[in-house]
Amino acid sequence: MRIAMITWEYPPVIVGGLSIHCKGLAEALVRQGHHVDVITVGYDLPDYENINGVNVHRVKPIKHSYFLIWATIMANFMEKKLGILGIDNYDVIHCHDWMTAFVGINAKHVANKPYVQSIHSTERGRCGGIHSEDSRTINDIEWWSTYESHAIITVSNSIKNEICSIFNTPHDKVNVIYNGINPWEFDIQMDEDEINNFRMHIGVQPHENMILYVGRLVYQKGVEYLIRAFPKILSKYPNSKLVIAGSGDMREYLENLAFQLGCRDRVIFLGFINGNTLKKLYKSSDVCVIPSVYEPFGIVALEAMAAGTPVVVSSVGGLSEIVQHDYNGVWTYPQNPDSIAWGVDRVLSDWEFREYITKNAKRDVYAKYSWDVIAKETVNVYKKVIEMTE
Repeated sequence: MRIAMITWEYPPVIVGGLSIHCKGLAEALVRQGHHVDVITVGYDLPDYENINGVNVHRVKPIKHSYFLIWATIMANFMEKKLGILGIDNYDVIHCHDWMTAFVGINAKHVANKPYVQSIHSTERGRCGGIHSEDSRTINDIEWWSTYESHAIITVSNSIKNEICSIFNTPHDKVNVIYNGINPWEFDIQMDEDEINNFRMHIGVQPHENMILYVGRLVYQKGVEYLIRAFPKILSKYPNSKLVIAGSGDMREYLENLAFQLGCRDRVIFLGFINGNTLKKLYKSSDVCVIPSVYEPFGIVALEAMAAGTPVVVSSVGGLSEIVQHDYNGVWTYPQNPDSIAWGVDRVLSDWEFREYITKNAKRDVYAKYSWDVIAKETVNVYKKVIEMTE
């Protein structure tokens, strides 16, 4: 099968989880014998590269400071690239998120091509409602993509229900295919000396508890509530450090909050981290906390679970589908520092429980969430929409 995958971010350009998702899916599709062309954005990168068997074609849209205008221009450049490559060469067009929906919609009407739309989150969910004209426009584009596409893929039952409720989309049009990872990439081997040396390199001593957060520093990720929980954690575990790996608009606010709470000297802001350093962070941590307010899926949970690190998560969205309380992780109430502190204590206070949940978590990740499994499920959706348009 020949697949055109349209996404505004693809490694090495990483803004959020979408980039990693598209890479994992594209490479798994190639491993299964499919031809995949990715059309994406890359201003300072080659126009074309073959990366692990995936043909990556990059466009360089005219720049504009207003994101909605830029996104429209970007879609035009992507559509042009699809035409240059030869739209008739593809069996299916797979677009990711609202910025690329224009490409799929036009390919459907102009060339009668099967069009699959992936929706990884909704504007209403990301922003806690529609509060501006820009949000209303993005929300309407998301609705338009659900109306025009032949099939929708989303990453959890929680988001499926959200899409069907917000956009009045038929349930049988929305396919739930969970996110995935390559578990072996995070299941790395580090001996005690390697772990201690890595921890000391980032400012955590071997005798200290290392509590990890990985993700963007934005409202929906709930980092504020983890920082508010940290003094409560320190009251029982004074030899602890909170390590925050991520960047975002809330960093200054979060640093000031840590100062106000009197724990800034115990909180380490690393900025954006990926690659081998991220894998070592997971492996070296005593617990990974994912305190999201809104979380369509939660790929960080899978990465930590694959590394053998216990996870404490908010019981929201896709996180509550991945993590089963007291089986492969711990649930806490969202936006509740007391509950987060309780969850961390649940892990740190009971070594046997920690071993139990991490063993179950690693087994689940390998069995349910590998990209090879996800790619096979995605191909089944492709086959369905191809049959619809023949």
